[in-house]
Amino acid sequence: MQNPESQLINKRFFQAIDELVSRRVLRGKISFATKYELNPGNFYQLRKKPVNEFQLCYLTWLVRDFGVSSQWLLTGEGEMFSRRFKQ
Repeated sequence: MQNPESQLINKRFFQAIDELVSRRVLRGKISFATKYELNPGNFYQLRKKPVNEFQLCYLTWLVRDFGVSSQWLLTGEGEMFSRRFKQ
């Protein structure tokens, strides 16, 4: 079970996924799971139950491959996307 701070990180993670879908960087919400060979059902459950733990590599993938700001993802401070990836 995650502590409240971890739950906020989980929430921001899915906010970033939603934004990537709205910008058409990802085709749909499950596209992230498919791209990284994650079980779509398990991925869906992470969103539905934010108290569940998820692997830290998921955060790395958002930062490295999609330009999500690590500062924003971890602390909620700053902008969602780093300057080098803004669209």
